[in-house]
Amino acid sequence: MKKVLSVIRSQEWWGYKIPPLLAIGYATTLLSNTPLNKVAWWLLFLLAAIVVDAIYVSIINDITDIEEDLASNKKNRMANISPRVRWMFPAVCIALILYFILFVFKDLLSAILYVLSSLSFTLYSFPPARLKKRGILGVFADACGSTFFPSLLMVSATSAYIGQNIDWLWFSAVGVWSLANGLRGILWHQFYDRENDLKVNLNTYASKVDPQSFKPKAILLITIEVVALAVIFIHLMNPIPLIFLAAYFLLVMMYRKMGYSITVIMTPKNQAYQILLSDYYQVFFPIALLVAATIAFLSAWIVLMIHILLFNAKIIIICKDIVSFFRRLVLKTA
Repeated sequence: MKKVLSVIRSQEWWGYKIPPLLAIGYATTLLSNTPLNKVAWWLLFLLAAIVVDAIYVSIINDITDIEEDLASNKKNRMANISPRVRWMFPAVCIALILYFILFVFKDLLSAILYVLSSLSFTLYSFPPARLKKRGILGVFADACGSTFFPSLLMVSATSAYIGQNIDWLWFSAVGVWSLANGLRGILWHQFYDRENDLKVNLNTYASKVDPQSFKPKAILLITIEVVALAVIFIHLMNPIPLIFLAAYFLLVMMYRKMGYSITVIMTPKNQAYQILLSDYYQVFFPIALLVAATIAFLSAWIVLMIHILLFNAKIIIICKDIVSFFRRLVLKTA
């Protein structure tokens, strides 16, 4: 099982990409005043569809990166698997993607958004397009595939299942927020891998940009993201996500006291760091929405418990960090 999880790189997306997407599903349900337990099975199907897409993305990215990863001495999980076997993985994923498109999604818009998510990463990875090597086009392709189209999918598919028209202001706010957040995510990854990419002359956007000169653009990007997030909060008209946001910023203050660098995109060398708002999106925001749903309809507590069980790794890390912080504090004052 561990070998399978390693091949599909689940540790790189399960606890990081999936919870924010589910949060959009929870929020869309909350806006409709529908009990969450009535939508839970549908959200589970959406989760399965997104997981299949994430596995497909992880596998084709590794397959198409084999030569470059070997040239830069970077580990590639597909390199030691025979070509005949390795191509079976994306083939199975494509079959499952077609199943979701043809038999699961209840409306045309959701099916289109799901196709666009898979297509974005196909164009990102495979030649001759290979957008990964085409600068800014690769950045947008990754952001669209990883967060933009999946987030919009959560809005459209959840709305269709509930039987309500799409709230286009909500749809737009989620789209701007998810695109900005997705751009930050891929830019972090590209700047983090910048030295390896320069070794093999890989034409990513970050390999052609001076990290220092990019800082004003990073500030602009986080500004757009925060404005869109504010619109999301206003639309929700619920204080609980804001209360959890305040709790998150207390956590950020704690990390600052512990010597962490709080960064928007570029991360420092040889120093612990936190990417601004990432823990909020991955932990605090979805749980806040589930708490709000439980207050509105008590039956939602089951979904809250299942979510915590499925995505407990980051919660455990945060709890350990808090315990470590207060332990140091006690030792200093003793």
